[in-house]
Amino acid sequence: MTAHESTEKRRCDDYKQIIGYIPAELAQEFKSLCASEGVSQGDALSEMIREWLDKKTASNSSKSEQANRMTTIVDVIGANMTKLRRSGVENLQALAKGEVLPSPGEFAIIMSSLSIPEEEQKMIWQKTFI
Repeated sequence: MTAHESTEKRRCDDYKQIIGYIPAELAQEFKSLCASEGVSQGDALSEMIREWLDKKTASNSSKSEQANRMTTIVDVIGANMTKLRRSGVENLQALAKGEVLPSPGEFAIIMSSLSIPEEEQKMIWQKTFI
């Protein structure tokens, strides 16, 4: 993430800062891996928090309710940015913001990279493109 993107997020009502303390060794390892992967710390944290929330709420909701939360390709990409960086799909940032939609080929790559079941893929496709 560029300094400009970070500044934009600070000023945007769609983003909020979260503060917490973690062991210094864990923080250094996290920062180092983010840098080596070319992933912003915010994107990595967003993905981890989403996964943690999904895991914690899984026992309280059915699988179909969870699928309904990630209704469009924008939701799916936003929740999985770090995983998708190596997929070869261009313009992930623009896709995650909903500025552009993926081509059918990019959609297939995203679904395959995330191992999303075919039935869920159909739901996501319909809610995104129809």
